[in-house]
Amino acid sequence: MKVKTFLTLSMIASLAYGLWYFLAPQATSDFYGFGSFTTPLSNSMLQFMGTLFIAEGVMCGVARNAEKSLGRKAVLSFVMVASLLCFYLDVKILMDEPGMMDYFDSLVNALLGFGALYYILQERKSLET
Repeated sequence: MKVKTFLTLSMIASLAYGLWYFLAPQATSDFYGFGSFTTPLSNSMLQFMGTLFIAEGVMCGVARNAEKSLGRKAVLSFVMVASLLCFYLDVKILMDEPGMMDYFDSLVNALLGFGALYYILQERKSLET
């Protein structure tokens, strides 16, 4: 897979999560199984997370057409750090009381995080030779 394809998939995933969290925080809470515990603050926090996912999606969309550069490496680094930190939190949830969506989130975050790491290392390797 080319880095352009990876960034396109990352864009789609980020925008999907972002729009879902931003536009339907209560439905998101219900889907994850903690809808009965939501408060206005928790819904606002989901919307804030949504804005960050939307921003990540836009960033990946812009960067997918970039050549090898420090800017593209920065975008890949952002995707890697954000996804691997989310993956860490997903694993903590999986060790407690996982729901079906937690498994899916873990898979998406692992693929995006380790995929971005792979492309960062590939670009670094090609610059050394």
